Formats: sequence, C-alpha cells, structure tokens
Amino acid sequence: MLKPYRTIDDVLRSPWAAAERPGAQPSTDRVLRSTKLEDSIYADLRDGDDGLEQAEGEAAKKLPSFPALSRDVFQSFYSLMPRKNDHELLTTAARKFNSPILEHITQCEDYPTLKAVCEGRELPAYEAASEFVARTAGELDSLLSSIGGEKNALNTLEKLEQGEQQAQRKLAGLLERMQAAKERNQLLEQSIVDAANQAESKRRQVEAVGKPVDANAAKSREDVAGLVAGAVSAAAEKAQEVQAIIGAWSDEPGNLEKSEVNAELLALVRKSPVLKDISKYLGRFREIFAQGKRNGYAYGRGEKYSLELGRDLSRALTSELAMLASPQTMPLFLRKYQRGQIKQYQRREPICKGMGDIICCLDESTSTKGDPAAWGKAVALTLLEIAADSGRRFALIHFSGPGSFRTDIFRPGGYTMADKVDAAETFLGGGTDFRTPMNDALRLMDEEGFENADVIFITDGECALPEVYVERLQAEQSARRFTVTGVLLDKGGPGMAFSLEPFCQNIYRTSELLGDEIVREIVSKRT
Repeated sequence: MLKPYRTIDDVLRSPWAAAERPGAQPSTDRVLRSTKLEDSIYADLRDGDDGLEQAEGEAAKKLPSFPALSRDVFQSFYSLMPRKNDHELLTTAARKFNSPILEHITQCEDYPTLKAVCEGRELPAYEAASEFVARTAGELDSLLSSIGGEKNALNTLEKLEQGEQQAQRKLAGLLERMQAAKERNQLLEQSIVDAANQAESKRRQVEAVGKPVDANAAKSREDVAGLVAGAVSAAAEKAQEVQAIIGAWSDEPGNLEKSEVNAELLALVRKSPVLKDISKYLGRFREIFAQGKRNGYAYGRGEKYSLELGRDLSRALTSELAMLASPQTMPLFLRKYQRGQIKQYQRREPICKGMGDIICCLDESTSTKGDPAAWGKAVALTLLEIAADSGRRFALIHFSGPGSFRTDIFRPGGYTMADKVDAAETFLGGGTDFRTPMNDALRLMDEEGFENADVIFITDGECALPEVYVERLQAEQSARRFTVTGVLLDKGGPGMAFSLEPFCQNIYRTSELLGDEIVREIVSKRT
C-alpha cells in the first residue's frame, strides 16, 4: 500500500494533526453496571455451579467476552433498574456482540414475563440466566457467524482497534514533542511521518474488517433476534418453574433466595414429572388460600357494615381523606386525626367457623392421568394445608375401580414432607367406582375420629350407583350431618353430573367454571 504521508507538511495538513490523543484503552467487557451487593449475591449463587463455569469456559475460547455476557444477563433479569457502562469503556466484543444480544433480550416478547418473575428475586433470576447462557453457548457459532461474519472476525477486529489506538497515542506523543521543541528536528519529523502512516494503515485495516462485521450484523439482525428469543423463552420457562416449585412445596413460598432447603426442593421435584405437573397448580392454589385466610371471615369476608371514629387511615371514609387535598381543610383533618375522630368503616372481628376435619376422595382412574390428576392432587394438597393451618385432620382417599383404593391420614404435626410427596406421587389407575371411597369415608368417621368431617369428591367419570346404596348413603348423611362437595372434571365433555347428584350437596364443574374459581369457592368455605 502506498504511504499517504511523505513529508511533515503532509501530516500537519491531515486530520491526524488535529486529532486528540485517545484515552485509555477500553477496559471492560461488562455492558451493565452492578453494585457490590449485586456482585456478592451473584458470587454466592455462582459458587459451586460447575455446569455454568464449564459452559462459560468453552464459550470464552471462541469469544473472550462471553463470561461478562453471562454476568450481564443475570443483571438484566435481576436488577430493578439496569444501568449501562459508558460506551467508550467497552471492548470491541462488548460493543459488537454483548451489547446487541442484551438489546435483543429486552425486545423479546417473553421479556416482560421473565422480568416480572425475576426482578429482585435472586434464585429465579439466576436459574433463568443459567438457562439463557446454556442455550446461547450452544448456539454461539451461529451467533458469531451472524454478527461477526468470518470466523474470529470480532477477535481480529479487537486486536486491530487496539493496534490503531496504540498508533494514535504514539503519533500524538510525537506531535506534542515537536510542538515543544525550540528548533526543527528532522529525525523527529521523520518519526512523525512514519507514525502517521502506521496510524493510517491501522485505521484502514480496522475499516476493512469493521465494515463487513457491521453489514453482516445488520443483515442477520432478524436471525439473531430469533435465536435470542428462543433462549429468552426457555429462560422465562425456567424462572416460572422455580417460582412454581418453591411456591408449591416450600414452607416459605415467598423465599426465593439460594438455600439448602430450596436446592433440595428443586432437585426433588425436577426428578419427578408428577410433582412438576402438580407444581403448576399448587403454588397458585396456596396463594388463593393465603388470600382467603387474610380476608375470609365466617360472616361475609370482612364487609363494611357500620361507622366509627378512630385514626385508621386504611378504613377512613373518602370524604374524610378528601380534606387532605385542600390547604384550608388540612388543619381540620390533622386535628381530627390527633383526637381519633376520623370517620372510618367499622369491621367485624374474625370469627372462627369451627369447621371439622376434611376428607378428600380423589379419582385416580386411568382417564384422569396427566393434567386432571395433577389439578386434583393440587386441590387435595391445598385442602391438607387448610386443615393443618387450623389444627384439623385430613384424609386423602385415592380410588379407582371396585375395591381399589388407598387412604392417607394426615394428623396435625404427625406427618413429614416425605409423606406429602408419597401421597402426591401415588396413582392407582384402572376404572371408576364411587362406593369404594364413600365406604372408606364412612369408616374414617366411625373409626378414625372424622365424625365431624366434610367430604370433597373429585372425579372425571360416571358411576351408576344402585338405588339401595344411594338410599343408605343419604340416610348416613342425614344421620351424621355431613355434606359432600363434588368436583366434576368434565371440561370438554360435560353432561355427567347425574353421577354425583344423588349424594353431593354442591357440585362444581370444570366445564362451567375455571379451575382457579372452583378452588377459590372451595377454599373460601373452609377458611
């Protein structure tokens, strides 16, 4: 290549003469900033994760900035307000690869859902980030090809940019020496000419490699977006799974931090497809129960029914609070507040309903296998939690065909997590017979102290009961004063309610109500 600068005058007339000395070389692969606390949280989560370390190590051989991308992905998921580092501080790989990947993440359709689950919750955020990193590492060759074009193009471009900056700094230093000199120095001037030619050569090399990289990235933007979207979708699914498992099985469903208990729960449930399916429902049902417990009263769930004077702003009348909006009436409001004379709604105190024990008859015929069985188990386990919370006994009668049943009895303080898991994973299979579970329910009332129990009967099938048996069962119900609530899993095939009508006082049908609404009704009457 011909040298564009032959004399010192050529250099002094060029843009190089007016160019400022470049600052320090880019110092970070991190696109996003993090606090010391966030770094500490991440380090703790990362500790002992050999799988992630291996994935990052293999990816770093192809792209040295990949571990920083992994850290930034967690930051993007976890942080309430992700902050970016100055663009000038980023390395070439961070600018050309990491930053576009993070931009694609935030533009994905599943990102708001992912963010809602992960924001401020370290365990879902880390699990989601790990899933994203694993997926991205597996597609790294394709991503590098899409963004960088030729193999190792980004690494080559980074080395060239570093060389260009070094040449620029050298040239700027020589020009400063010349300006400070009192007389001309031909040797120095020749050094400046040589440095200017070297800087120009480096600039052209950067341009020759950089333009195709940028063009290829623009051309492949949709392909990259598709790959990132797939990884974000998988990450969102993993985050929701973590939230569902902890919410379903933990004694502290709101605790989404790294702990030995949570780690054991995740490992246990992930090994069992049955428990994973139940988790999809159980976490929501437990939350419905928690809400019902906070709001549910025997007389009408905490309705306003009278007025009183006080200083409870949460119950204050709107007309009273309106005085705060005007400077003229605010002093009056403050005086009334100090004296406890704010008009407010009076609420009745919670009243214990004093309900008895619970017996749940759960259909485990072959036709319920899959989602209906998971939903039914989640309802049963929610009823167990209701009973445990108020010191009541709970019995789960698994049933299928004639004589095929198993009864699990849970007495307050007398069972373990292993007992719950064993009951959850039990599945009998076979046909459907209603007499078997109802007979055992009566036995529990006679022999196991369940005389004040009410019965929940969950089934998807039909069973023709002999008239004689129906009459005997109705007589038992009248004498013992217990009710049976039927839940018919007839979504997609309504019309079997006649099977439950002879002995069920209330019947809920999945063909008519959403599953959550049925659970809300069942829970509200037992909390």
